[in-house]
Amino acid sequence: MNKTTKKRINIRRKEYFNKKLALQVIFSIVLVSAVIITKNINSGASMQFINAADEKISESLKLSEIKNSIFEFASEVEDKIPFLSKKTAEFEAPVNGSIYQEYGLNKTKNSSFYNHGLDIISNTQSVKSISNGKVVQVGNNEKLSDYVVIESGDKTIIYGKIKESLVSEGDSIDAGDVIAALSEENKLLHIEVWEDGESVNPSKLFEMNE
Repeated sequence: MNKTTKKRINIRRKEYFNKKLALQVIFSIVLVSAVIITKNINSGASMQFINAADEKISESLKLSEIKNSIFEFASEVEDKIPFLSKKTAEFEAPVNGSIYQEYGLNKTKNSSFYNHGLDIISNTQSVKSISNGKVVQVGNNEKLSDYVVIESGDKTIIYGKIKESLVSEGDSIDAGDVIAALSEENKLLHIEVWEDGESVNPSKLFEMNE
């Protein structure tokens, strides 16, 4: 066998090896994706599939570095896909209902005004804290009527237009705790979020549920 023939055979072997490795990597990515989805199904059959898939990945590649890289990639994908991600939202909606007046400039036929918060028509009387925090003020004024102020990290959250406060100054609050009640006749909540002396659009922190 001359040198030219040997060189061609070596090139073909390298091309074959590269194609085989590429197919193994693609096959393993598909298996890992299936494992991630299957992990969300809590059953004996799903566990058998996960174990079998894991063994198949090990057998097909035998390269721990590639396998670890694939799992890292799959974890990133899992975090970015809503139905796979297990992360919980930092903020929760204070009530179930619909937005009556949006944050920012609101215009009517005769006037316009700037709303520093959201006005929400609630389906229930209960008002929940949108985040963890501490009650720093409970009071009443002409603009907000009865209100509760909670500090949460660098944010100050004001719950206004309530009928009754169910917390006291100094109380520690968890997200989802019921902190106030709305009027049965007029279930309207006004909520403001302030950070560094400026108002923040509350609708960017949580999603409303009807």
